[in-house]
Amino acid sequence: MKFWRESSTHLRALVLLSLCLNVILFTYVSVQWLQPGGFLPGAGAPLRMIERVAERLPKEDAEILWSIYQGKEAELLPLQTEYRHALMKAMKTAAQTNLDRAELAAAVKDARDKRLKIGDLVVATFVEMLERISPKGRRQLVGGYFR
Repeated sequence: MKFWRESSTHLRALVLLSLCLNVILFTYVSVQWLQPGGFLPGAGAPLRMIERVAERLPKEDAEILWSIYQGKEAELLPLQTEYRHALMKAMKTAAQTNLDRAELAAAVKDARDKRLKIGDLVVATFVEMLERISPKGRRQLVGGYFR
């Protein structure tokens, strides 16, 4: 512990700050994990995908994408809820002591089918967006792939 006594006050403060931040992060992650539906894979994927694409578009084209997404959001949200429920069912089935292979396969297939419905709606959103945005926006979106 000689190092600790010889270290500067600033280093001690940084170590204490780092420790506090780690505790805060651990607490946040734990609370999110323990909430019903917390940290489910893919739960917010469509919105994150829309955000990423919108960031790559000119402002006017991004607004078109957001308006299309908002028009489909009422259809998308129930699909996401159904997917989360199906995913939870598959996870609960997988966690059973005596695993029923047929039940697990059916639960996983159901979750996959619900995820595909979400994917189809997101694809329809992007196709509609591509039909309506400017040629500049489409070129900007695909980057240098076809130059």
